[in-house]
Amino acid sequence: MRRGLFCLLVLLVGCSPPPSRIKVATYNIFWLDDGISDVRRDRLQQVIRELDADFIGFQEIQSRAALENILPDDYEIGILDDKEELQELAIAVRRPFEIVTLKMVFPEEVNEQTFPGKRDLLEAQVEGYGQLFTVLIHHAKSRSGGRVETEERRVLASRMMMQFLVSRVKQDRIILMGDFNDNPDDRSLNILEYGSVDVEGGIDEKPDTYLFNVTESLLDKDYCSYGYNYLYDGLKESTFDPVVKSAREENNKWRGQEHDFMKDVKVKANLFDQILVSQNLKDRVMDRGIFTGASAVVGKRSRVRFEGNKLEYTLRGDFASDHVPVWMVLQF
Repeated sequence: MRRGLFCLLVLLVGCSPPPSRIKVATYNIFWLDDGISDVRRDRLQQVIRELDADFIGFQEIQSRAALENILPDDYEIGILDDKEELQELAIAVRRPFEIVTLKMVFPEEVNEQTFPGKRDLLEAQVEGYGQLFTVLIHHAKSRSGGRVETEERRVLASRMMMQFLVSRVKQDRIILMGDFNDNPDDRSLNILEYGSVDVEGGIDEKPDTYLFNVTESLLDKDYCSYGYNYLYDGLKESTFDPVVKSAREENNKWRGQEHDFMKDVKVKANLFDQILVSQNLKDRVMDRGIFTGASAVVGKRSRVRFEGNKLEYTLRGDFASDHVPVWMVLQF
């Protein structure tokens, strides 16, 4: 009787029942502005369409217009859109989900070294079907300038995020995702997984106790999220193999050692893009993966250069990005 009444109400009101699955993804799109080529736009639109995610966290977005150029109309975009900022964080949620609040967590100038530019950790409260999620988008300091020299900035960012979540991690439904520029074995991620500033880098020896790293199991298979374009730019098939042999081993080999990335590191692909959730969502994680459609990796790379605070494309390539989306599915 109740089910029949519910179905009748659905027909009368014109709404659909709540989904049993929610797909969440993170995607770093290489210096995305609104001046990309038609071919690159078409490839990015194909990636978004095939990804078919309800929430997408973005990094390296220059403006709202840049996202509107590639996203379908059924997505709501959340971005602070500072006209002076070259790369911002953003979120897109597919209706009927909606963004209730949007803010930067660490906007103070004193945090500039830890959270460069406007990469100050974007927080969105996302609501839909009576459910509320706290979604955090992160883009850590890159390894440019030397992995050893820059690690402390990524570590400090993780410590600050961990401490920010202390009073909320047990009660809120938290999704933290983005480009961490470290993989799940590195210290910056272990801090978030265990909620301790004293942990070191290395492969986990016990289950995560603070935030659950959904995508760490992908690393067990030598899956990556960055660097595929170097391997598959001329791919003819519709999909690519996400396994990059020895990717995990190579990352761990050079931890804490001075090295030249281009000369010494034999495997340059890595799992930089990750999704972590609060423990109250751990049992809801039904699946996770790397987007393996050819549209994400084929094409000619773009080249950029900086003149002061301005960015200039010296070559507008037609590839989608140097990263591919990483995704998970939550079951309700």
